[in-house]
Amino acid sequence: MDLFAQPVGECGLSIRKSKRARRLSVRVFPHGHAEVVVPLRTPPREVEAFVDSSRDWIQRTRSQLLRHEASSDLSLPATIRLGMSEELWQVNYGPGRARLVQEPADQGGRLQVAGSEDSARTALRRWLADRARACLVPWTMSRGAQLGLVPSAVSIRRQQTRWGSCSSKRGVSLNCALLFLERELVDYLIVHELCHLKHMNHSRRFWSLLGSILPDYKDREEAISGAWQAVPGWVFYPV
Repeated sequence: MDLFAQPVGECGLSIRKSKRARRLSVRVFPHGHAEVVVPLRTPPREVEAFVDSSRDWIQRTRSQLLRHEASSDLSLPATIRLGMSEELWQVNYGPGRARLVQEPADQGGRLQVAGSEDSARTALRRWLADRARACLVPWTMSRGAQLGLVPSAVSIRRQQTRWGSCSSKRGVSLNCALLFLERELVDYLIVHELCHLKHMNHSRRFWSLLGSILPDYKDREEAISGAWQAVPGWVFYPV
């Protein structure tokens, strides 16, 4: 549903139809991209009017979110610093057939990336997901065994709005962007999702269980609210 020839702001705006939506709504993701959610069969004129009326709010919200240089920079990175593992990776780009070669070293290494800008971004995102899979899956399974809360499976995704989730089938999904966070925050997110294996809600019993494992969970919860600022913009945008 492409209504606009020009994006709203540098990070753009997308419109998504939703069977579940009951009304028009708009949100701005941590890296500046705005999304309008539209109920089915909404007339295009109504959508356009809604976007026009929301334009000032979108720009104000985007300005607040993009105060931090790391999260607002959408360009390809020259270095990638992973806070969770304290790794620093140097990234070199060059022409040729699209590919990424990893040269590990102590606490990081070098990435040689060939191809167009789009293919390079895709390769780096795939590499990030692979690193997350190698680091987060064993950690989650080990933590689950320690707590007696073992998931049926652990998957890695690149989600724009969630750090993690837990399904009714006892599967835990984690965001590859967790690699940019400090270890204590990653541990909090992992334990949080593991606790959902016992309580699939945010009831008092859930928070009581979480508090029995992490007594300082409230401090970590507060820190998580601004943690998106540590994630570079290229991880998610351009889409």
